[in-house]
Amino acid sequence: MNYKSLTTPLNTTTEKTLLGQKVFIRRLTNTELDNYNDTVDAARKEGQSSRQLSILGASLFLQALVNEDGSRPGKKDLPTAEELLDAHASADLLQAITTVQRYSYGTPEEAEKN
Repeated sequence: MNYKSLTTPLNTTTEKTLLGQKVFIRRLTNTELDNYNDTVDAARKEGQSSRQLSILGASLFLQALVNEDGSRPGKKDLPTAEELLDAHASADLLQAITTVQRYSYGTPEEAEKN
């Protein structure tokens, strides 16, 4: 048996309505979530502005977006984190980011309940 195949990501694409649009998201990898948490912790310790923290959250949301087949969209097909911040209210962005985190940390069934 080739156990290296365990490093092949699972296709965990699910459809959600976020920021007023039907989108497809994937579960983020452990490394992606750890990197996000480490970056947020460091930013808070450095006293970075709330705008910088918002950009980090919006970037996390963008990382989770995929096409219906699970492939990642091209960079030109995505807005920037700053464009999301300019277009949406904080509560709406927070809901989108929280949905991505719940879907990534918990089981898909738990995420659907929330």
